[in-house]
Amino acid sequence: MSKTVPSEKVQAIQHVLASIFASQRTLKVLAPEFKWSGLGNLLGDFGELMAIEAYGLIRAPSGTDGHDALLPDGRTVQIKANFAASQIGFRGNADFLLVLSVANDGTWAELYFGPFAPVLAASRRSERDNKNAITLTKLKQLKLSQEQMQLSAPTRFTPLEVLPPESTSVG
Repeated sequence: MSKTVPSEKVQAIQHVLASIFASQRTLKVLAPEFKWSGLGNLLGDFGELMAIEAYGLIRAPSGTDGHDALLPDGRTVQIKANFAASQIGFRGNADFLLVLSVANDGTWAELYFGPFAPVLAASRRSERDNKNAITLTKLKQLKLSQEQMQLSAPTRFTPLEVLPPESTSVG
């Protein structure tokens, strides 16, 4: 039986995936402390790196249960990055939750940075998946109500502006 030649569409998809995997290999060289594996981990690792860099957080050791980073005063922070989902899933417990929304171009914005307990209380538990989930709508409502109540959030650090790498041209 002869092997068929893939369609142009399939070849284009293969090229895109090859580019993603090549980029992941490069990311592993640039930031080896993160896994950068699988497509789900790629977004999570990106979110953790951006949060740690921009907010001056301290990365928790790999495999730490319930949180990804620490504030300078030792309080724990669980970090989540969202690209297109309508909800955030999480396991464990921390002092604070930081949720970043990532855009197509790699820029990001803070969706929520506040106490973890109200998020846990407003979330829905899935025993089947062994995790909790909260919709982005509820998360935004929590953020708004906390701002209105002027709750004390962790000390904020001015996020760093992350610029794309400069292109170099040979000329």
